[in-house]
Amino acid sequence: MRTDEFFCEECVSSLPFIEGVICPDCGAAKEDCSCGKEKNKYDSVVSPFYYEGATKSAVLKLKSYPIYAEGLADECVRALNEHFDLSEFDFVCNVPMSGSKLKQHGFNHSEALAKLIAQKIAVPYFEPLEVLYDTPPQHSLDFAGRSGNVRGIYDIKEEFEEKIEGKNILLVDDIKTSGATLNECALMLKLYGAESVKCVVAALRKQKLDERKK
Repeated sequence: MRTDEFFCEECVSSLPFIEGVICPDCGAAKEDCSCGKEKNKYDSVVSPFYYEGATKSAVLKLKSYPIYAEGLADECVRALNEHFDLSEFDFVCNVPMSGSKLKQHGFNHSEALAKLIAQKIAVPYFEPLEVLYDTPPQHSLDFAGRSGNVRGIYDIKEEFEEKIEGKNILLVDDIKTSGATLNECALMLKLYGAESVKCVVAALRKQKLDERKK
């Protein structure tokens, strides 16, 4: 499904594509980068879109309607082809969802996105990560609170503990705001020996320096 088959013609013309040279640390175009080259646990991140306009609407609808994963997955694959060598990845995984949130939503939208991406790039999909306990939604917190909110809430499932060492992993999520969630998941994967963890998200939110200081 191409972008012009997923979005209406009017929306396509105004989609907030991330174009040109990007910052590997935050995923934004160089002219929009304000990350300050902060050290991340993941190695790099890419995204096809900023979290604005029609893209924001599509990502929000993805949380309730799995069909929106199709068009977004195609755009994620386009971004991956532009910035990564897909042959380097050993498997694809996604940010997990707690049991209570899974019950609330009925499905994990990041999982739906990751499975489609894995299929489209012909790389195995696995689910090594799990959530240990519930926390408030990230979007309900300011920038500073997001890192502490997800600290220590992820772990590796026992059956995957010996299957991660030396692997190059593609980690998928729907949105990147502060990067705290991707960092925590990447931290766990690397603690169990992952060689690299690169990330792709359907959309990322532009960050302002004054937001990061709050």
